[in-house]
Amino acid sequence: MSYALHDADANTPALDRKGPCPAETDAAAQKPKKTALLDRTRRLGQALALPIAAMPAAGLLLRAGQDDLLGRFAALHTTAKVISAAGAAVLDNLPLLFALGVGLGLARGTSRVEPVLASVLSYLVLAQVLLVLNPLSADQLGTPPAQRPYGALAGILGGLLGLITWRKTHSHRLVPAFVGYALTAAAAALAGVGLGLVYPVVDHALTTAADSIADHAVAGGGLFGFLNRLLLPLGLHTPINLVVWYLTGSCGDNIRGDVPCFLAHDPDAGTFMTGFFPVAMGGLPAAALAMWRTAHPEHRRRVATVLLPAAALCALTGVTEPVELAFAFVAFPLYLIHAVLTGLSLALTNWLGIHDGFVFSAGLFDYAFNFTIATRPLLLLPLTLLYAAAYYLLFRYLIVRFNFRTPGREADTDCATTPSSAPSTRNTP
Repeated sequence: MSYALHDADANTPALDRKGPCPAETDAAAQKPKKTALLDRTRRLGQALALPIAAMPAAGLLLRAGQDDLLGRFAALHTTAKVISAAGAAVLDNLPLLFALGVGLGLARGTSRVEPVLASVLSYLVLAQVLLVLNPLSADQLGTPPAQRPYGALAGILGGLLGLITWRKTHSHRLVPAFVGYALTAAAAALAGVGLGLVYPVVDHALTTAADSIADHAVAGGGLFGFLNRLLLPLGLHTPINLVVWYLTGSCGDNIRGDVPCFLAHDPDAGTFMTGFFPVAMGGLPAAALAMWRTAHPEHRRRVATVLLPAAALCALTGVTEPVELAFAFVAFPLYLIHAVLTGLSLALTNWLGIHDGFVFSAGLFDYAFNFTIATRPLLLLPLTLLYAAAYYLLFRYLIVRFNFRTPGREADTDCATTPSSAPSTRNTP
């Protein structure tokens, strides 16, 4: 419809058009700004998701080579070390991957080579200046980039700075490429000096914040779980995931983030991951079953072919989006309840002292794979059954009570025709 309105306006003679009133002009000017900000935030989240997509494979390799898995067999000791080192190579270089992700995800135009190179160059210069101003002790000289000052955040900041600097210089066509790279390196060096001088203060603030969250894990985990699900349909959940999973909290040896600490066998890690298991393994699959059972009888078979595989995928692998997006937009009150229940799950698991984690998602596969390094993982099983029952009963009752248009309950807008009527003129996609 928007295209039709636009075309109709374009075909109207210029003298016949009436100018918009001042209020309409102001509203039209404000709306694109809000949309642009939302779009930029979403694009940044998508850019950060690029390197995060490489984490599951790396985490699986690192985990498989541990002493309680392949490393327990003497004949596979060397093989296990090789596999573990392959996974660690990715996790240790998270800052570089984030700089690449920012360059690839936010670069515009047909050629992305130059902005990506500028992002990487900026990070390398920034990270080295940070290291000069905050030197490591003699026993930490082999510390990987992910555990150096600012960690993965250095890659994000360096990538953004390099991309912005390159755009500013590249907009002037008369500026040679080597001058653009030189200006990028200079900007990164200056930023490195500023960030390096304030790093002790920032590091203390991050440590204090992490300790505060650890002391209030029930409230902190619950709030994160709620926001994580609430922002998912907009694609804005990735930035907060990055902060709590890869930047916040420390478990010694400069290792930061809930995921790296869990893979380092920290028994207290998993504050921001454990509560997703009952939701992914029990809650959402049960919600899919409820939507299937409440579908109109004539649509139930069609809905089953979509929702039942999505439920199985969710329970096994923890991939929740196919189920969530089935009701997020057509029945937002249900999605809001889902976000609240997710927050409650994280709060409850933290209150019970359960600590588990994942390298891909909170499904049965990750639960079994990381069972031996989790804390009190057996308690997740009854909690998963409880969440399955709660989701099924709540969703089934609310869908029927408020007639939500979940799959198989869409309003039938087709006009009925008699046998003598003319052939149907129903629109096709």
